[in-house]
Amino acid sequence: MFSGVDKYVQARKEGIRETHALQSRGLDPTLPVLSEIVPKLNLLSQVSLGIVQISLSQIEGTVTKGRTNAFSRSFRPLIDPMSEFADKWTHLYDAVVRDGLRDPVKAIEYYNRFYIIEGNKRVSVMSQLDAVTIEADVTRVLPEPEDSPRYRIYQEFLQFYDDTKINYIDFTREGSYARLYDLTDKTPGVKWSGEEIVDLHSCYDRFTQAFEALHGEKVMPRSDAFLIYLDVFGYQECISKSPAEITAALRRAWPEFVVAAANKPAALLTDPVEKQQGLLQTMLRKPQKLRCAFLYNKTPQDSGWTYWHELGRKALEAHYGARVETTARENVLRKDAPAVIDELVEEGYDVIFATSPVFLEACKRKSAAYPETKILNCSLLADYHNVRAYYLRIYEAKFILGAIAGAIADDNQIGYIADYPIYGVPASINAFALGAQMTNPRAKIHLEWSTIPGHDPETALKERGVHVISNRDIRAPHLHDLDFGLYYEQGGEPHSLAMPVWNWGKLYIAIVSSILSGAWTDDAQQNADRAMNYYMGMSADAIDLICSRKLPSRLRRLADLLHARIHAGAFLPFLGPIYDQAGNLRVPYDVALTPQDIIGMDYLVENVVGRIPGFDELSDAAKSLAAMQGLRNVSAPATSSEAKAAAAAADDAQLRAQADAAPESSGDLPDVLAAMDSTQPPSTDDEAER
Repeated sequence: MFSGVDKYVQARKEGIRETHALQSRGLDPTLPVLSEIVPKLNLLSQVSLGIVQISLSQIEGTVTKGRTNAFSRSFRPLIDPMSEFADKWTHLYDAVVRDGLRDPVKAIEYYNRFYIIEGNKRVSVMSQLDAVTIEADVTRVLPEPEDSPRYRIYQEFLQFYDDTKINYIDFTREGSYARLYDLTDKTPGVKWSGEEIVDLHSCYDRFTQAFEALHGEKVMPRSDAFLIYLDVFGYQECISKSPAEITAALRRAWPEFVVAAANKPAALLTDPVEKQQGLLQTMLRKPQKLRCAFLYNKTPQDSGWTYWHELGRKALEAHYGARVETTARENVLRKDAPAVIDELVEEGYDVIFATSPVFLEACKRKSAAYPETKILNCSLLADYHNVRAYYLRIYEAKFILGAIAGAIADDNQIGYIADYPIYGVPASINAFALGAQMTNPRAKIHLEWSTIPGHDPETALKERGVHVISNRDIRAPHLHDLDFGLYYEQGGEPHSLAMPVWNWGKLYIAIVSSILSGAWTDDAQQNADRAMNYYMGMSADAIDLICSRKLPSRLRRLADLLHARIHAGAFLPFLGPIYDQAGNLRVPYDVALTPQDIIGMDYLVENVVGRIPGFDELSDAAKSLAAMQGLRNVSAPATSSEAKAAAAAADDAQLRAQADAAPESSGDLPDVLAAMDSTQPPSTDDEAER
């Protein structure tokens, strides 16, 4: 066994190497001094935390400058081995090895980092002994309020510490503590039991050992990585995993850590194309049969959203024939989705399309369990590498509908009924409003929401005298009513003008083509540090528009022209200048929004009359969806008691509600078109056709 003298010499060499390395990179090699970092330190509020265990990795420096030259940044000693300082260090080392550390150090906690008042040598010795924690008498210094991510994260930490007395979980991103509460099924403000704290500590400790053994801290901080680990695998499963199981799980989910560390926006694959094969590759490639499964939250008979996806599944089968086999599982509840995915994998399905955002959690769990199975989820802004999200650019059709509405509305008043305040919906509202503004600069879009309890949007628009209305994309396949798409209300009856078409088949065919050709693998390699979302529109014929034959011919020509220009990429709906409701310039002149900007849009443009509702105003079903996909200013932390109550109150039938005005019922598309063409047209005078 090495003596204290030997260990001092070794520790000093390490400290000198560390100091030289920092100096060569132009960094300050000395210990940070809190009194210099915070000149008003003595004027700030202080709270005694008593004797607590603190992590050596969270000890940042010293409170005063006295010992800054005696230690390296990691508290390795730097003073000559023949000095009195070295003699005291070696005696302390021998005593700790023999009897353990008897006295706690004294420290100040500031932003969950610790600065030593008394006991620098004790920290140095324990660090050299590879200790993980040290006992300390801690005083917390509360920072002055400031508008910064660091301050907001610290406020989250203070609540978590008050509930758990845990200080070693140290996140670097806003919202992480709220997410931890959610994943552990806890509520802020409720104290954790001793058993719950032990379970979390044990889980974190086993994860940390496995993560560090894989050199994970070179990728990202371990606390941030721990949250991803829980998010992917689920807390209840994680607390029972053995170290070997954790290591295996981390290896399977490693791309998720890489993506999270890079923190890049998702790669949007707007027009997936097949990989071009050489002649030799084509000749040698064996015919490949692909088995694709579809998860439906409802049935095609009682949900138009599911009906459109079912049309897409049938189009996929028709396109590939025997080369692609498909199946569909209907009425899959969110809680049952993991088991259904297990069954499909066991049955040998290669690709699983989960057609609702409510399946996202099941998809990310099972993508880690079955890395060879390609799992996709129909949602926006999914940020997982192993689960590819997909959606359609419905805003392109909404722009054209808005242009038609602007020309039809002779009083300049137009209604828009939206459902869920989630990502993608403001883009549709704004595209519609900008389209109306293009054909009628005086047009005002009166925005109403159908997911506010006790509120009837149709009645609200009628009371305002609004007759031109954009409602759900398709509402009445059984022809009981016609208030879907864009319609003109006259004599108390809706008269259809136009409707958007979600052609999921084009997207499914394109994705399957990329898998069969190898482009899927190429996309994964090219975007190894990013999530991947398919986001197709008119350019791929995945979004279309159908106009009633009764629509004035000049408006039909306008719709055809806009469709052709958007299809060719020659016309961009979101091209500046674009102003929001407050008159702020959001998009400068001649600048086009990127697809990421469009998806993330959380404001309304200047000619929209109305607002985005708050979380508390929504129905239980809408709250459940908003908790998963809601806008920043709408979604409530899933850990709030109200959000949890909403999720419990909303049964899975309500949770099946889909994004962006998903239809409620279904039928044959030709019947819908016939219904559109049987309606009476609006006025055909010049005012209606401008």
